[in-house]
Parts: sequence; structure tokens; C-alpha cells
Amino acid sequence: MKSSDQAVLERPGTARKDSASSPGTIKSILFRVHEDDQFECRLQTALSIARTCSAHLQCLQVIPVEAFALVDAFGTFVNAETIAMLEEEGTKVRTRIEERLANEDVVWSYETTSEPLIPELLKRASLSDLLIIGREPEERGLGRSGRGLLGEIICHSRTPLCIPGTDCEPFDAFGSAVIAWNGSVEAANAIRQSIGLITMASKVRVIRITEDKEAAFPDTRLLEYLSRHGVHAQLDSRAVRHGFTQDLIEYVAVAGASFIVMGGYSHSRAGEFLFGGVTRSLLREFPISLVMAH
Repeated sequence: MKSSDQAVLERPGTARKDSASSPGTIKSILFRVHEDDQFECRLQTALSIARTCSAHLQCLQVIPVEAFALVDAFGTFVNAETIAMLEEEGTKVRTRIEERLANEDVVWSYETTSEPLIPELLKRASLSDLLIIGREPEERGLGRSGRGLLGEIICHSRTPLCIPGTDCEPFDAFGSAVIAWNGSVEAANAIRQSIGLITMASKVRVIRITEDKEAAFPDTRLLEYLSRHGVHAQLDSRAVRHGFTQDLIEYVAVAGASFIVMGGYSHSRAGEFLFGGVTRSLLREFPISLVMAH
């Protein structure tokens, strides 16, 4: 099966507002369709943001043919029976989700492809304002690529990722937001790419966990940037106490935050953010939605 334009279905919702009057700048949301224990949480997050922003929800289902490919001296191939099984299962998933979306008040489209997962996500995300994706498991399985998927997407995509929290609380774009800031270029990029969500938050706090490292940007530069977008943020600066992840969890709990925006800390003493222990801890136990970019 190849990706095809004729596979696109677009359905108008019943309560879409005029885009000119909608808050924020998020108008195109890419939602990776992957049924697992967290699917409902991700879908509710996508629907909530789409309604809030009057955004188009683009659902992308990748049939995991590459996960079943065999390589021998003559090349790469997949058993025909396996392909038929995967396509049949994919059709069932698509039918269920389309029936569900038909009753939602958002504009949506649905595409199915069997192209390799990561290149396809990167390509589709390049013309999206936000990519909603799950917390991938450590083990590999049917249609699952492990947390290495998130590392590659974060590192190579120029589109921010929204990863729902472990508490699966409804995403409130008008709630309180926290920005994790370390003065790095990666953190600055994450804030710039996520400014559409940040401007909708009712309150924004910036948490600066200090390190023995010179920042690329001073804290005042960040506050100036946010203020030009109408965001008047509160800055809190503190040293690491219990550990980077635990300190963030405690901070967002006190702040009552709905989501946190953060960038790559790959060169930080706080941990190898993209691929190291800090990332694994955040994805495993962080309670609220992560909005991440590099």
C-alpha cells in the first residue's frame, strides 16, 4: 500500500468558528493514529486543541509494513499474507476512528500509508503547526518503534511535539503554562515554535533551573520576547534540589500547570535531554502534557 491522495477524507465539523476570530496560530494539527492504552488521551488532547484553535485535525495512520520486512541476499520483502493481515487490521482501525470523528465538532481528514514511519511523520509534520504523538514504550511491538522514535522526531523535526501527560487530564489551552528555560538555543527554538500555544495560556511561568553553564540567551531576552507577543511571564530561578525531573514535577504541581514547554538540553549538566536519562524519566512519569522541540 502506498500513500495516496485519494485516501484523504475531509469532514467538516458542525461548530467550527471563523478562523479569523480564533485565538493562537495553530491551524494544522498532525495526529499520529496508533491504538494503544493512551490512544483516548491523545485523541482528547487533539480534539481539545483543534476546537480551541479552530484548527484542522489531520490523522495519519501508518501501516507498520516495515516492521515485518525480511532482508536476504535478494533484497527486502514482506510476506503477502502479512501485508493482507496488516491492511485488514488497519482498515478496521480506520473505520472505528472515522465513525468517532464524524460525531466530533472539528474539521478533520484521514490518510493511510505504508511508507516508513519516521520519514513519513517528518514529511507530514513539515506543514503542520503541531504534532501530537504518544509516549512510546521501551519494547518494540506491532506498530511501535520505541522511544527512539521520539528522539529522532524531536531532533529532526521543526514542528513542536505535544505528548500528553501520564495523568491523562484534559488539555486546557487556556490554563496555566510553564516554560522550562535554560538559556539555550534549543529552549529558545522550542518557545518560538510553540508561541501559538503559549499566547493562549491564562498564566505563564518560566522556571530556570540554574547550572554551571553560560547561557546563550539571558533571562531578560526571553521575557522581552514573550512580552512582544502579549505574554507577561513570571520568572522563577532555583538550583537543582532533588533532581531535574523531580524538581520539574514538583514545580508544575504547585503552579497548577496544564502543559509545559521545553527544548533540548543535550549539552546540559542536568542530563542528556534528547536521548539520555532525563528524557526517559520525563516520558515515563511526567504528569502533564509536554510540548517539546529542538
